[in-house]
Amino acid sequence: MAAADPDDRSADNRHWVCVAALAGAHGVRGEVRVKTFTDTPDALARFDALHKGPDGPVCRLTLTRPIKGGMAGRIDGLTNREDAQALSGTRLYVPRAALPDDAGEDEFYLADLVGLTALDLDGRPLGRVQGVPNYGAGDLIELRLDTPVKGFGRSPLIPFEARWVPEVAIDAGTLTVDLAGWLARQVDGSDPDAGADGKAGG
Repeated sequence: MAAADPDDRSADNRHWVCVAALAGAHGVRGEVRVKTFTDTPDALARFDALHKGPDGPVCRLTLTRPIKGGMAGRIDGLTNREDAQALSGTRLYVPRAALPDDAGEDEFYLADLVGLTALDLDGRPLGRVQGVPNYGAGDLIELRLDTPVKGFGRSPLIPFEARWVPEVAIDAGTLTVDLAGWLARQVDGSDPDAGADGKAGG
C-alpha cells in the first residue's frame, strides 16, 4: 500500500486521478471486485499502469467480466482469495498527464470528484465523495457521510444535477450538495429520482 492517504487532496496529489477502487475478493482464485470511476470500465485498459495510491506501487490489473456492482479482474501475482480480500479499499490512480487532454478550463473528469469533501449549502462538512457510479439513468454522487441519515445510512446516492450539486470546486477540494433538499424530496415522494437509485446502503 502507498504511504499517501488515498483521500488526500494536497497539491502534489492533485497531479493524480483516482480511476478505480478494489472492493474485495471475487471467487476463490484470486480475482478482485473492481469499482471503476471512468466513463466505461474498458477505459482502464488504455492506461499503461495503475498505481496503489498517488505515486504508489504499480498494480497490473486485467478486467475479466462484468459482475453485479462493478467488474471482476485479475492482478498480476495474486492467486488466492485471502490476498485479494486484503486489497479491499485500495484506490487505483493514474497520473493526470495520462488522461486525454480534452477538458476545458472549467471542466473536470468525474474521477476528480472522488475524495472531495462534501459540504452542505451552508458550507458545513457532510463527508466525502466515495464514487460516481452510473447505473444507466445518469451520473450519481455516492457520498460517505460523517453522520448517517435515516433510511439511507452513510452512503446515499445523489443525482449529479445542478439542483442537488450546485457547486464543484476541484482546486478547493470541495463539492456542495443540497442533501437536506434531496432528502425532503425522497420523503414526500414527489421526485422521479427517488427510489432504487437513492440508496447505496449503510
